[in-house]
Amino acid sequence: MRSLIDFLYRHNHWLVFLLLEGISLALLFTYNKYQNNIWLSSANVVTGRLFEVEQNVQSFFSLRSDNKNLAEQNARLEEKIFRLEQLIDSVQRDSLVAVSTMKRAINVTPATVVSNSINRTDNYITINKGTDDGIAPDMGVIGSQGIVGVTYKCSRHYTLVIPILNSKSSISCKVMPSESFGYLQWNGGDSRIARLCDVPRYAKVSVGDTIVTTGSSTFFPEGLPVGTISSFDPLSDNLSNLIDVELYTKFSTLRHVFVINDPDTAEQRELQEAETEKKK
Repeated sequence: MRSLIDFLYRHNHWLVFLLLEGISLALLFTYNKYQNNIWLSSANVVTGRLFEVEQNVQSFFSLRSDNKNLAEQNARLEEKIFRLEQLIDSVQRDSLVAVSTMKRAINVTPATVVSNSINRTDNYITINKGTDDGIAPDMGVIGSQGIVGVTYKCSRHYTLVIPILNSKSSISCKVMPSESFGYLQWNGGDSRIARLCDVPRYAKVSVGDTIVTTGSSTFFPEGLPVGTISSFDPLSDNLSNLIDVELYTKFSTLRHVFVINDPDTAEQRELQEAETEKKK
């Protein structure tokens, strides 16, 4: 306390100066319109800059939350797209079928890729959702651009996915607009290219044709985008074409995915497995 009093006594002239300076500035800006306008303008600029900096800092720290919210919104949109596409197809076939399709619920769960490989013959992807999130083996996985793969093994919080870029992957697809179908496979090499096999030689295909899922498998609904034909050649047996497909999904930069849970396909798989066991 004694030191503070000594400090104020030694510098009292500076304190009196600052006090008088403050009073004079207050009088100047209060009773002079021009100076008051300048003060308000300058204060608004400074205040605006400070609020802008504060907003940028808050936005930076809320990026993770924002990304999570966007992923959930995208998942809900994907669910609505599936239902609308199925409804349109059903209306074209039969109005009675359309009623049941409207009641069909396809659940889409957003997930983030935590591990990914593209340079091996058998690549795998790990996502940060598991059985606690309703994920089970043999569910289709898609990205924002196209299909990704199929869930393989699940723990409570993580799932291993077999992507298209795996020799074990075989997905039923068709060429549009001819609707000739085959099986999408990958045997290594360029992560941007897969092959559509067993397409008949007589099928009408062209470079640039679109490849989509057939819906005949229990993994994916019909019509999901896969890629486009980049080249094709007849095999030596002259019975089928070997078609190179440029994939829509960019696996090298894949970050966010969606897992499809279709109750109808789960029931279909149970029937197929039961029939297989019976034949054994």
